[in-house]
Amino acid sequence: MAGAITHIAGAQVRVGSGLRQRCSWCGAMLCDYDLERIAVPVGQDPTPAMWETGRLVTVDGSASWLLEHEDGDEIPADACARLDDAVTV
Repeated sequence: MAGAITHIAGAQVRVGSGLRQRCSWCGAMLCDYDLERIAVPVGQDPTPAMWETGRLVTVDGSASWLLEHEDGDEIPADACARLDDAVTV
């Protein structure tokens, strides 16, 4: 296993019943939903939770969490933005 890596949440994109969110920097998949396969009680908002665009999200295997980060703070050492460009293309 490669270990944790921190990504920058990109825009949420919906095409048909598909809803995805990728890293703005490297394109890694952060969220991937088929909205036709989500069961929601009547009257409840059917939109699944996704990351706020521009926030730092650390992913380690199937776990992911928001990294607290202030504007102007240095990018964390485990961020995909620190990887060689050839790795993230």
